[in-house]
Order: sequence, then structure tokens, then C-alpha cells
Amino acid sequence: MGPDNTPLKIDGVDTDGGLKRLSGKRERYEQLLRKFAVRQAGTVEAMRIALARGDVATAERDAHSLKGSAATLGADHVAEEAGKAEAAIKSGNEINDALESLSRSLHCVVMAIRAALPD
Repeated sequence: MGPDNTPLKIDGVDTDGGLKRLSGKRERYEQLLRKFAVRQAGTVEAMRIALARGDVATAERDAHSLKGSAATLGADHVAEEAGKAEAAIKSGNEINDALESLSRSLHCVVMAIRAALPD
């Protein structure tokens, strides 16, 4: 519950689960969601740039970090797509499809966070 006791609802985010992982600290959770929206918005593009340079390790690490952050905050679909992208990068198969899918789900969640939690 927020200061006005309204439940936090964000499309694509299990806010109850995310809040639970942060011991119910709503203000801290909202802060982390805002940071996630800012910091991760360009992650897929950064991964594409790394791959174009042949830097597979960085792209894989970015996918892994995104997966962890998204899972912690309750953005489960993004975490799942990031995991698929990480596996695709590791195997060298279907990378573009995995990044496209990740990009779409990440974009939706970032937009939803920004709409629910304006600066």
C-alpha cells in the first residue's frame, strides 16, 4: 500500500511479489522500479551493439543482469525473455528473435512503470 493506501498496479509486474521480496518497503520498491525503467530501457540496444562488435560476453552478461533485476522486481515475463536471450546468445542460435521478443516485453514494462510512477 502506498501513502494513500492504494495498491500498486503495474501491467506486466507482479507488484505483490516484488514488494514481498523487499520486505514490503513500498517507497524503496517504487525507487527501484523507476531506476529499472531508466537503466534497463536501452539494454537490448546495448546488447545488439556488443554483439555487432563480437563482444558476446558483454551481451550475455547484460541479459543475465536484466534477468535478475526483472525477477527481483516482479517483471516475470521480462525475466523469462531475458533468460531466453541469454541462452540464445550462449548457443548462438535464434539471437535476433530472442532479442526482438525481449525488446517488446521490456518496452511494455518500462512504459507501464513510467505511467504508474511518473517522476
